[in-house]
Amino acid sequence: MTDVPLPSAPPRSTLVQLWALREDTGFRPGGERSGAGVVTTPWGDVCLDNEPPVVARALERMTYGPVSLDNVLPGFGDAAADHTDPAPLAADHTALRAVLASLQHVVIRTLATPTGDHVLTVVPMSRRATFAPAPPAADTVHRMSRFVTLRAGPEGWLVESPLSPHRVILHSSPADRLVSCYTRARTVSEVAGILDRPTSETALLVAHLAEAGMLVPGTARPGSTGPVVFAEDQEPLAHWSPRELLVHQRSRPGAHDEPVGPTGEFRAEERRTTGPARGGRAIALPVPDRELIRASDPSLGEVMEARRSVRPDDGRPLNLEELGQLLHRSAAVGPNSGRPYPSLGSRYPLELYLTVTDGGELRRGVYHYDPHTHTLAPLDTAPELVDELLTEAGDNAGLSKEPPVLISMTARYHRLGASYRGTAYSALLKEVGAFQQTLYLVATAMGLGPCALAFGDTETSARAFGLDWLEEPGVGEFVISALPGAGVRPGSGPR
Repeated sequence: MTDVPLPSAPPRSTLVQLWALREDTGFRPGGERSGAGVVTTPWGDVCLDNEPPVVARALERMTYGPVSLDNVLPGFGDAAADHTDPAPLAADHTALRAVLASLQHVVIRTLATPTGDHVLTVVPMSRRATFAPAPPAADTVHRMSRFVTLRAGPEGWLVESPLSPHRVILHSSPADRLVSCYTRARTVSEVAGILDRPTSETALLVAHLAEAGMLVPGTARPGSTGPVVFAEDQEPLAHWSPRELLVHQRSRPGAHDEPVGPTGEFRAEERRTTGPARGGRAIALPVPDRELIRASDPSLGEVMEARRSVRPDDGRPLNLEELGQLLHRSAAVGPNSGRPYPSLGSRYPLELYLTVTDGGELRRGVYHYDPHTHTLAPLDTAPELVDELLTEAGDNAGLSKEPPVLISMTARYHRLGASYRGTAYSALLKEVGAFQQTLYLVATAMGLGPCALAFGDTETSARAFGLDWLEEPGVGEFVISALPGAGVRPGSGPR
């Protein structure tokens, strides 16, 4: 009888688990009366009482950088750290585990090779961050979250998701390759085979990425042999796009550790390296008479009740009197250097470009509005670009022909970006909304036909206005017309 060799056991993972505290987290050892010490975190201090000395030693070592806690507490065991063992643990082990569990929001976890080369690191960035990775079974299916973004960082790829209170740093090629495997749904054993790595090692890496929210598990439909489904593809996440969710989550504090708010710096207006070419002398607009406006305007309540998006196919261009009143009441700089609409930090990044069609007092073309002098400067814009702007605006507004007047809003982004971290773009979009509502209310009070557009073409506006869209991007569009048979309310004219 021939002896049959027994199958060899699968190779064990050789990865080592390292622990550290965030760089903005410190530890002050306590004295005889103050207990084990105090952990200072960005979200408040954590006082430790009646802990054994090994806890203080471990936390002090963790302030210096990633450390294997086996070097602090022999027998602590990296593998055992993520297993639920029913056997009683030593008192020191239990105490240290309990303290680390209470500090999950400031404890950095790193997987490294036995030679000390880091493979990946999971960094908490919110007070709600918890992290307890458990290696999944070999047949567990995962997929990279569709909300994940990867970008280059100083230590390797940074993997982030607006749904996660962690960021992951990929330090090595094996970690890069593992993440790339999950651009489609795969099991742990499939990925281990692709990478030619031990299943246990692959499972440990997957556990860290999944617990950090970068990989999401799939579940089979009950009674179905079809493909697995992922919770993030269902409600309420089904209607969020990755870009919109990321902008929303990063522009408000609380769920991440990125700077949000004023920088304390102010950059004066800089001369632009690009800009529109002038096509002639500036045109002075009539300034409305405020007393006549007050006497003739309907009440604010009446205006708000009457406000509508109006899309007349037979609308006519605004004359200079109407344009002067509309722009002065909605956008001109007032005596106190403010404007009729709010702006974060009074930075007022919005610039206005008017594209007008034929048939009015202005010739067909593009004009830049100066809110300080209340003038229109004609631009030397190619006729075909004027056609593109008005055709796109008419299509977006649902008109059968060109709108009489298109107001395009661009933003000199540095006015906000230099002074506010994290919130600049979000605040810019809110400012566009506030300005559009101001246009609506003024136009309604004047008896004009206003309509905000949902979007415009970035490249067309940049070419038409002679701008670098990175320096001054288009951010909003608004069409307006004088309604047939309606006249402008009293209140404007030379003064």
